[in-house]
Amino acid sequence: MLLRISLGFPRIATIANLSTLQAPSLNSFLTDSCGLSPAAAVTVVSKLSFFTKGNKVTVNCNTDSVLAFFQSHGFTSSQIAKLISTYPRFLLSNPARTFQPKMDFYLRAGFSPSTLTKLISSDAHILVASLKNRIIPNFDFLKVILHTDKDVVSAVKRSTWILRVDLKNKMAPNIDTLRGIGVPIVSIAKLAKIQPSVLMQSISRFGESMGRVLRMGFIPSDAMFIHALHSVSAISAATLERKLEVYKSFGLSEDKILSCLKKNPMIMSLSEENIRRSFGFFMEKLKWTPEFVVSYSVLLMLSLEKRIAPRVCVYETLGHEGAMSWNPSGNERPVPFLHLQGMRSALC
Repeated sequence: MLLRISLGFPRIATIANLSTLQAPSLNSFLTDSCGLSPAAAVTVVSKLSFFTKGNKVTVNCNTDSVLAFFQSHGFTSSQIAKLISTYPRFLLSNPARTFQPKMDFYLRAGFSPSTLTKLISSDAHILVASLKNRIIPNFDFLKVILHTDKDVVSAVKRSTWILRVDLKNKMAPNIDTLRGIGVPIVSIAKLAKIQPSVLMQSISRFGESMGRVLRMGFIPSDAMFIHALHSVSAISAATLERKLEVYKSFGLSEDKILSCLKKNPMIMSLSEENIRRSFGFFMEKLKWTPEFVVSYSVLLMLSLEKRIAPRVCVYETLGHEGAMSWNPSGNERPVPFLHLQGMRSALC
């Protein structure tokens, strides 16, 4: 008996020539072959029944080929179980027609097989999105901005969702706005590569974020402009104002705060609590002035518990033992010691 099912799922083809594998057998297939737990298998069968509008649950004769496809491309048992649990309709697809062309495209673009399995396992939409109408157009659009397949691959690895949205219509207007005020194309490319979500804001919200950055005195041609835009875009105007008030509560002038932000706009992303705790530690433990703290604002970005406090502990111990001078508030402040990358610190 032939049964044609419309699934309403991008690129998952209409199913014909269904076998008569019944639900109990499907349960066994899901647990024994696909690695699902009995509870997860029951859920998958239930979802498949829903997709077939209450008809007796049957499985495409390609079910084994779907499993074989994932196995042949290096997906682990746990990854396969996760994919099928999350997207049961994958079992109703024709992998040669639906999945393989996309895998071929990704591999030609420069994704390694191991990278692909990780990305698809975390966001299967990149295997579901239309190759012709979404994946290729988005990839081509990003390549115009980033210039190389390697950089596009890097951007996708950071944000897989950029291959399944209408990238051109959402991102292009904001890119044009940035170019219009003098932001260098190299800065725009960097933003698109590391923080594409900033460029995906609505035109009105993007305009508000950009306006705040300009009012703070950032210059569009400066490299820090895009970092400020990213930091400001992630918070509301009210939140930004509260954070500025926290800095002011330590006696810093608005000019001093803005001067610091221009050098390191990323400190706008710090929570109000983290700002208070870090300033409190530096001012009380090390006797630093607020002005000195913000002059080395990179230290505010480091973990107080995991990095700063343990290193101060080591520095203090060595000073007390006479191995080095301990005068944190004097001319030989332990800034390099606190900031040095890759140094192993012993805990007190």
